[in-house]
Amino acid sequence: MSDIFSGLNDVQKKAVQTGDGPILILAGAGSGKTTVLTRRIAHLIQEKNVSPFHILAVTFTNKAAGEMKERIGRFAGPEAHKIWVGTFHSIFGKILRREAERIGYSRNYSIYDGEDQLNLIKICLEFLNLSQEFYPANLMRSIIAKCKNKFQSPAEFTMVTGSPVEEKAAMVYVEYEKRLKQSNAFDFDDLIVKTAELFRHHPDVLAFYQDKFRYILVDEYQDTNHAQYQLIYMLASKYKNICVVGD
Repeated sequence: MSDIFSGLNDVQKKAVQTGDGPILILAGAGSGKTTVLTRRIAHLIQEKNVSPFHILAVTFTNKAAGEMKERIGRFAGPEAHKIWVGTFHSIFGKILRREAERIGYSRNYSIYDGEDQLNLIKICLEFLNLSQEFYPANLMRSIIAKCKNKFQSPAEFTMVTGSPVEEKAAMVYVEYEKRLKQSNAFDFDDLIVKTAELFRHHPDVLAFYQDKFRYILVDEYQDTNHAQYQLIYMLASKYKNICVVGD
């Protein structure tokens, strides 16, 4: 294994070694933020005897997640494979796969990609006799995604619509969610939203994952949206060992 502190400056070493509690690492692009995050994980395992099973590392792309795993392995050794490392969607999709039955889905649920979403929205528009010329499927998908990222249900959105387009989008949203459920399917936003729903309605499940992920590290934190922030907040609220890295 490589030396954890090799090539780090004094400020980076301090970030790696700082003790428990919430930590924000803020620096410019290319300044070694991800390096600090991966070395911090290795330091938790080697120097603080934290079990890899209690560490969660989150980033934004599969490529970045793969690189992070490789870097952690370089400094933490074979124990690195026991750490949950992945994107928001892969991590929370994994949790949903385990716990889907708690919120009325089976574990073999489908995940709809962008094309699947558009096709389903077009079916909803046709069912509701709404013209795609006036209510384009892409626009409807964008409005629904914004609602989900604010944890706004179809019923809640229906109550606050402010324009004819939003009124029709609310109708589409209702039908879209109904058909997703009938198909035992989630879209990508649901991997975040439904996990939050799971945690809110089942405190025992939240407590289990809080105890599992006692140390949480998030790369590219500046890119998190409201829904992602809320999920990380829920998970970290018990032990408060949250380290975020961002521009």
